Amino acid sequence: MKTTFICAMLLFLSICTTYAQTQTGQITGQVQDASRQPVVAATVLLKRTTDSAIVKAALSDDKGAFSFEQIAYGNYFVSLTYIGYKDTYLPEFTLQSPTYTLQPATLQAGEQNLKGVTVAAKRPLIEQYVDRTVVNVEADIMSAGGSAMDVLEKAPGILVDNQGNISIKGKPGIKIFIDGRATFLSGNDLAAMLRNMQASQLDQLEIISNPSAKYDAAGNGVINIRTKKTNTSGFRGVVSATFQQGRYPGTNENFNFNYRSNKINLFGDLGYSLKKGFEDMYIRRNFRSDDGKNIVSIYDQNSYSPNKNQSYTGKLGLDFYASERTTLGVAVSGFHNPSESTTDNNTLLKNPDGSVQTKVVAPATTKGKWDNKEVNVSLTHRFDSTDHSLQLDATYLDYNTTNLQQFNNYYFDGNGNPSEDAKLFRTDMPGVIKIYTVKADYTRPLGVGGALELGAKYSHVNTDNNAQYFDLKGNSWIRNDVLGNHFFYKEYVYAGYLNYKKTMEQWELQAGLRAEQMQMKGNQVNGNQSFDRKYLQWFPSAFIGYNMDAENKVVLSYSRRIERPDYRSLNPFRLFVDQYTYEEGNPYLKPQYSNNIELSHMYAEGALTTTLLYSKTTDVIQEVVQQNTDTKESYVRPENLSTRRILGVNVNAQIPLSENLVTVAYLEFNNRKFDGTINKLPYSLSQNTFNGILRQQVKFPADWKAEVAAIYTSRNIDGTFVQEPTGAISVGVSKDFMKRKATIRLYGADIFRFYKYEATSRYHNVDVYINNRWQTQSVRVTFTYRFNSGLKLSEPEKKEDSAEKTRVKMKDKDK
Repeated sequence: MKTTFICAMLLFLSICTTYAQTQTGQITGQVQDASRQPVVAATVLLKRTTDSAIVKAALSDDKGAFSFEQIAYGNYFVSLTYIGYKDTYLPEFTLQSPTYTLQPATLQAGEQNLKGVTVAAKRPLIEQYVDRTVVNVEADIMSAGGSAMDVLEKAPGILVDNQGNISIKGKPGIKIFIDGRATFLSGNDLAAMLRNMQASQLDQLEIISNPSAKYDAAGNGVINIRTKKTNTSGFRGVVSATFQQGRYPGTNENFNFNYRSNKINLFGDLGYSLKKGFEDMYIRRNFRSDDGKNIVSIYDQNSYSPNKNQSYTGKLGLDFYASERTTLGVAVSGFHNPSESTTDNNTLLKNPDGSVQTKVVAPATTKGKWDNKEVNVSLTHRFDSTDHSLQLDATYLDYNTTNLQQFNNYYFDGNGNPSEDAKLFRTDMPGVIKIYTVKADYTRPLGVGGALELGAKYSHVNTDNNAQYFDLKGNSWIRNDVLGNHFFYKEYVYAGYLNYKKTMEQWELQAGLRAEQMQMKGNQVNGNQSFDRKYLQWFPSAFIGYNMDAENKVVLSYSRRIERPDYRSLNPFRLFVDQYTYEEGNPYLKPQYSNNIELSHMYAEGALTTTLLYSKTTDVIQEVVQQNTDTKESYVRPENLSTRRILGVNVNAQIPLSENLVTVAYLEFNNRKFDGTINKLPYSLSQNTFNGILRQQVKFPADWKAEVAAIYTSRNIDGTFVQEPTGAISVGVSKDFMKRKATIRLYGADIFRFYKYEATSRYHNVDVYINNRWQTQSVRVTFTYRFNSGLKLSEPEKKEDSAEKTRVKMKDKDK
């Protein structure tokens, strides 16, 4: 690990020294309106004094700030334009030092009345920065009427597996944030939330593969989903309605609104979705002798599960601008997601020669409910016109889930005759999770181009899971206390960080250190088992960027990360799929730790970015398949394997072939290798994987647009399974009308029905093959109507938060 880092550093420095002659500097400034509020998305042009030629262009960000980097020393001036304001020109100036800060530019309102006119800043689909990739969702033709998961599945560098687990650049264990606050969800429950979150609510995706010390140490990367919050005065809203038809239909309706005045910003969102789908699964399990050589029996299962999922979501928030520098915020949100499914399950238990020994017909029903409440309060204060600021944030979350299942098992011999009495059993698994977090972030500029960031955070988690099992005896349901389990879990995290950033003539430096003290307490009522663990860990991070010239930049970054077991994986209860198949938690799981290095080259401000990466993880948490040959049972249980090593290269490109034709391509190749032990026996698995995303966007006259997207993943490692290649081709077309207030979009997903999950797991005496399909092929039509009034004001700064929410884990049946 140390040798790899030293070699990468030497390579980085050797490249940098080749380009150390050019004298360039950075120009920064800020755009504001007459009331000194920031103006967002103003067009800023840097021009030479001698001939007024445009040197570079930029858009002001949500703080009204803009910057031009790698500008040769010389004489320049700046012009600013924004719809509804008069054109503005700043005085000429001379750049002859590494940094030059312009006086704030104040725009004056024009005579144009924009009431009732929809104005949308045109941003590219992909924006590449030195530390993150940004996806502008509004520029994604295929996003309308879809979900946040649909957007993620087509984003560069992101891979989503059949269970909804998300990886960035081949690295799993990613944490999802929404508006800078952690979702506290993982696994199937996170996938359920993202599938129920409408893409029309999204503004941007920020993909950060190597986060700094400012972020929680949990996770191998961060995806921050920024939702829409208008910066227009008056009342503004968006109404959208979607109808989807695959094998089963679905609908999606959403209303997003915002009212903004000089002192308050009131915003909210209401949504409902109804999704019907299915899961069609075939599993073949060969039960082998202990040495793995001979097949003892065969388990051959076919199951088909239609499902129905509903989602009711709501959010209401208020920002109060107490002064020009102080903002108070409060937001409440929640969702109610009922679901149900029925399963036709037919299993053949066969002898080694393939003859049927027993046939089991096992219909099953599942009804579940998942409720959430969240309250957040925040305060942001800026001490002056620079980035000298303090942010305070407190969040309370409450999750309640129920899962009621009934399994009816009927047994027949090889000739189809009843062979034994039917067995009927039920499960009832209520769960409660309560999360409390408080955090503070302080930023202070230090000198020219420097800044110090420091912060602290406290979080407390309580979980209560009560797994109850009942057998039908005669006409009564009798509780099975042997299988039943009541599990309590408490977690405390105390964290602090220090991060320093410095921008010089051609260099960008960042170094940080985060400390996290954690205490975990678990109590299993049945058997009176408990644990109490404490540990203190340090998480360094570093970032070095070098501007080789006006078009080329190289970046080297490093971070140490932790992945704690999600709350459900620590719970030892059993969740049954059928009589012979279940999964269970492991209260003895340890956290896993990773060291990550990336070396990137950016060309033309990120139009072409190439990255080499290395990641090594110890004590890998991995779901492992176990089989009991005597009882014919198979189950999945998370275990700590030894190590996982990922070595890869990826290329991200956005190529404007013409003004109306843009190609977006992401190509990734990596090698993943697992080494360790399972059941005290050696285990090793290695696989080369290619992942590619190609998107072609076309603009036609009269506000017509079209897009084609192709996704392909070669053979890939999924836990202890090797997944066969898969992919999808999707197409979309959109048309704006009513002065661009309304849009209608037609989208065909996976039009050739290529996408599936087919995988094999073979080690020791385990031999499993799975072929799984769900509703990926569908046609979707969406109508969106936007209304607004007033002129642009400012948008309050979005906040960042912690990562506990990403570890909540509950079952999802929406496929």
